[in-house]
Amino acid sequence: MKKKSRRSYLMAIPVGLAILSSGCAGFQDWYNQPREWGKCAVGGAAVGALAGAGAGFGIAESNSNSDGGPSRQASGAVIGAATGALVGAIVGHFVCDSPPPPPPPPPPPPPPPPPPPPAPAKQKIVLRGVHFDFNKYNIRPGDAAVLDEAVPVLKANPMVMVNVNGYCDAIGSVKYNLKLSDRRANSVVEYLTQQGIPSSQLMPHGFGKADFVATNKTAEGRAENRRVELIPQD
Repeated sequence: MKKKSRRSYLMAIPVGLAILSSGCAGFQDWYNQPREWGKCAVGGAAVGALAGAGAGFGIAESNSNSDGGPSRQASGAVIGAATGALVGAIVGHFVCDSPPPPPPPPPPPPPPPPPPPPAPAKQKIVLRGVHFDFNKYNIRPGDAAVLDEAVPVLKANPMVMVNVNGYCDAIGSVKYNLKLSDRRANSVVEYLTQQGIPSSQLMPHGFGKADFVATNKTAEGRAENRRVELIPQD
């Protein structure tokens, strides 16, 4: 009876360990918060080993007989130390070991691209025309100043094509006036190219005696009709 009692005491330790381990696992599931094994588990294992060794030694000693006393006590101390170390590690781990740090938050999404800038308002280019003496196509000094005003505007808008349209008054034949209006348009193109405007930006046309802007019955009206107009294309 005495021998059976000793065995029961020694077997109670691993059984208790299994129950406690099962309880700790349930405790971890309840919190659903895994932890990192750290210094608290190590300290708990050390304290548990000392306490378990003492408890195992005491239990074995209280149930030992005179023949196998020291051996029984040593076994009890070893089993108690192992059990106490395991239990102490689990308890220390759950009591004060810190949970792992949370993962860093995901980076914020990149900001949306800025909207494209609005298209610049289309500039309306207005160029003054020039006039010519009767039966002439050379640029007069006063009209050269008018063309000089057009030069910076054309340079600032190199993609704008300009129609250079020449006209005549009603005196003379149609054929002759077509040639004269061509010469007037070409003389304006030549002047502007000398000021640095590409010839590819200028498109000369001669319309002869057409598209009158004034009467041909007076000298003043005919002078208004002898002209070259600079018309920017849309």
